[in-house]
Amino acid sequence: MRMYGYQKECEQLEELKEVAFECNIEELENIINFLIVVKAEHERVAGKTELCHSHYRDWDKKWTPNSPDFIIVTK
Repeated sequence: MRMYGYQKECEQLEELKEVAFECNIEELENIINFLIVVKAEHERVAGKTELCHSHYRDWDKKWTPNSPDFIIVTK
C-alpha cells in the first residue's frame, strides 16, 4: 500500500510516510461505511479496468469544499 498527499496550497504530489485521521466516532463510522462501499464497488470492476478510484467527497453528503478529500485507488 502506498499513500500520497499534498501539502496545503501546494500542487506537488508526495508519497507519505504516515497519515492521521483526527475525527469523532460519527466521522469514523462514516469512513468505515465508505470503505465498505468502495470495496464492493472496486471488486465489481477488478480485472476489467486498469485502475479504479473513489473520492470520499463524492460519497459524504456533509462534505464541504474546505474539507480534505481522500481517494481510494485500486489497480
